Amino acid sequence: MSKKILIIAAHPDDEVLGCGGTIARYREKNIPVRVVFLAEGVTSRYDNIELQSDHVINESKRRNSNAFIALNKLSVHPDQIFVNNRYCCRLDQVAQLDLVKEVERHISEWEPSCIYTHSPYDVNIDHRVVYQVVLAAIRPNKSSSLVEMYSFEVLSSTEWNTAKPFHANVFVDVCDFIDLKIEAMKLYKGEMYSMPHSRSEESIRSLSRYRGVQAGLEYAEAFNLIRMIDK
Repeated sequence: MSKKILIIAAHPDDEVLGCGGTIARYREKNIPVRVVFLAEGVTSRYDNIELQSDHVINESKRRNSNAFIALNKLSVHPDQIFVNNRYCCRLDQVAQLDLVKEVERHISEWEPSCIYTHSPYDVNIDHRVVYQVVLAAIRPNKSSSLVEMYSFEVLSSTEWNTAKPFHANVFVDVCDFIDLKIEAMKLYKGEMYSMPHSRSEESIRSLSRYRGVQAGLEYAEAFNLIRMIDK
């Protein structure tokens, strides 16, 4: 079976933070990657009364546009990037069945062998919803192409849940791709900050260093294996 990757993320930039180096590694090997976002990424910063303002609408459009720019840096084909206009941090107000069916459509069309998505313990409500949605969408089906599912960690969400730290048990060597990951993240204008913010270059590099140390590597991205089927 040929390898095909499907990444289901809540918001544009989650994919770079969670598995940007792994995406670049896959694409260097010419392994197909599709990225699906179930919401946009900025409206949670504004009051409801502001959501229809030109400023907020334009900021949301810019974030979605930046997804194509950032993922182009990682060599993902634009035809395999799917953005959304659902409001950020409000996915718990969307009928879960609608979200499940959307993910199911991508699984049916793309026929991935491997899925990456959020951790179920993230502080961000959208991340937790997306995990539950993906879990429902991959319920066992003997005709499914899927053999692996992993969750990833997203700085400025995953690490804030100190009661349930991320359980890393799979490590990907991203030594050759850590700089590219940071370059891609910088293409999300306004989403990088200075230390000690989680989304700083130093923080991204430090987490990758730490995950590398856990696996005897210089830099690594870490994942939690949710399911694997030996076919």
